[in-house]
Amino acid sequence: MKKIICFGDTITEMGVVTESRGYVARLAERYVRRADVLVRGFSGYTTREALSIVDDAVLAEKPACVIVQLGLHDSVLPAQFLHVPVDEFHANLEELVSRIACSGAWLVLVSPPPVHERRTRTRTMEHTEAYVSACLHVGMDMNVPVVNLFRLISHHDHWEKRCLSDGVHLSAAGMDILYDALIPELDEQMPLHSLPRLGVPGIG
Repeated sequence: MKKIICFGDTITEMGVVTESRGYVARLAERYVRRADVLVRGFSGYTTREALSIVDDAVLAEKPACVIVQLGLHDSVLPAQFLHVPVDEFHANLEELVSRIACSGAWLVLVSPPPVHERRTRTRTMEHTEAYVSACLHVGMDMNVPVVNLFRLISHHDHWEKRCLSDGVHLSAAGMDILYDALIPELDEQMPLHSLPRLGVPGIG
C-alpha cells in the first residue's frame, strides 16, 4: 500500500484527535484499506528540528505523498525561545521540500494559520503573514501546491472564536477547513478510486 505522511508540528500532532475532527484521523478513515496514513507530528517543533529528523521520520518510510505543515512555532515573535527568522524558515522549508521531492514523493505544503492577537502574547497577525508569504514563495518557486490556511481561515466570519481553540491552535471547525482544502490536492495526484482496496473481493 502507498503511504501518506502528515509531517508537521503541534497542529499535525493534534490532527489525530477525533473529538476535534482532527484532519489526520479523517484522512486515515478516508484512505482505510487503500493507503496508510502515518502521523509525524511533533509538538513544539520548528523547521530546524524538522530538518534534523526528516530522514528517519519521513524519508525512511518511502512515502508516496507528504503533507508538510510547519511554521506555527517558527513564527513566534523574536523574543520567544522557538523563534526562527523568516529568512531561515524560508531556507529550511526549501531544503525540506527538496529532500522530500528528491526521494520521489509528492508534496503539499500547509501555511501557518492566523492568530487571535487578543489571546496570545507570542504572535501577531502581521508577523505570521511574513511566514505565510515565505511558504507561498517556496511553493511557487518549487512547483509545490500550498494550502493557504491563513487565508482560508481568516476569511470566515468570527474565525477567531470559531476556528481557533485557544487563539493559536485549530478548533474542530479549523480542522474541517484544513481537511476540506487538502482533499482536492490529494485527489489531484492520488485519486481515491485509483488506489486498490486491500482485501478479498466480495468480502467487506
